[in-house]
Amino acid sequence: MKLTIFIGCFNERKTILPAIQEAKSLSIDKEIIVIDNCSTDGTRQILEGLKDDKDIKIIFHSKNMGAGYSAVEAVALAQGDYFYGPGADLEYKMEDVYKMIDKMEKENLDAVLGSRLLDRKNISKLQLIKERPYWLGTFVATFLINLFYRKNFTDVIGIALVKTNILRTLNCKSSGQALAFELVSKLCKHRYKIGEVALWYKPRTHKQGKTIRAIDMLPALLMILKVKIFG
Repeated sequence: MKLTIFIGCFNERKTILPAIQEAKSLSIDKEIIVIDNCSTDGTRQILEGLKDDKDIKIIFHSKNMGAGYSAVEAVALAQGDYFYGPGADLEYKMEDVYKMIDKMEKENLDAVLGSRLLDRKNISKLQLIKERPYWLGTFVATFLINLFYRKNFTDVIGIALVKTNILRTLNCKSSGQALAFELVSKLCKHRYKIGEVALWYKPRTHKQGKTIRAIDMLPALLMILKVKIFG
């Protein structure tokens, strides 16, 4: 099997079905793993209605274990050669995985980062931060990764396509939002070959259901330092 698509969700009743449909529509040998992180808005009930769908593996958590915990669980279950976790919020186009796989295979890479900023390099960072203040955390994280590992990435915390066997050797353990930072840090620390492609991106607002907060950046940035110092 070529691809494992992981869809983690928490209170995504408005988008969970379209996200699953987008995943199912991909013309590639794949499996779909959906993990509900103890949703309370009706998402769980929607997923329970899909329990007889043999094209999807659905797992329910009895309490909120954190987004990172769900991803680590999905990696352990994955049977695909590549692992891809676009989420359930529809901020990304699922079909962009095609260009990520194409780059990975043509350039013999171990991972491909999906950048939300590669196509916006000509826009000043200050202007982007004024548009959406959370870009500041992205710029700081990307700066640190580039500094510590002599890289030239534009965005290290979008979404990633990674070879599943490599994900397992990295043994990432973060249970929260810091997982993405732990992943890219360990990929760089262990000198895996990493590429970057531009992705379509339409961010939600907090009113629309976005759950990431500015305070989430602190443990995430500390994770980058932890991996650099302690491995």
